[in-house]
Amino acid sequence: MPADQLPFLAWALSVDNWDPDWSDAMKRQAVAESIALHRVKGTRASVEAVLARFDDLLEIVEWHEASPRAAPNTFDVLLPLVTAPDDAPGGARSTAAFADAIIRDVTSVKPLREHMTLVQTLRLQSAIGLVGVARLASWQRQTLDLAVDTSPAWDGYLQTEDGEPFEAEGVPGFLEHL
Repeated sequence: MPADQLPFLAWALSVDNWDPDWSDAMKRQAVAESIALHRVKGTRASVEAVLARFDDLLEIVEWHEASPRAAPNTFDVLLPLVTAPDDAPGGARSTAAFADAIIRDVTSVKPLREHMTLVQTLRLQSAIGLVGVARLASWQRQTLDLAVDTSPAWDGYLQTEDGEPFEAEGVPGFLEHL
């Protein structure tokens, strides 16, 4: 069949996922697999088949496989953000278009009761090193004498917000305790 007729054949066979930018080989494969995919549509196998089209690093973790267990009828699609050595930093798999394509294609074949979360993961390796630091500390004992306030009891006076007694100019003991 000519390549320009493939979109019409895909429509007739109800191909769920179609990208006009695919190569002719990928378009022919999508048409060829359409009937087999419709037989398993709504199962984990259909989601795995769609993810295999993107690459083999994508992984599914269903709610009962998660640790700790997730909410029932949910699953995560793990998208590791790794790049080939010759890719630019981030690579194609870290773009929003790549994530949107995964969400669009998985949503079209997943079970209707299931809720999906796309999780982008980044694995890092590092080493822990212990660093010891010495600190010289000195101490000095201080001897302080307790100063006792022998002024009249402040409770007997009306006080300001700061705890000082009210006093009038020239009148000692103004507003003493009644």
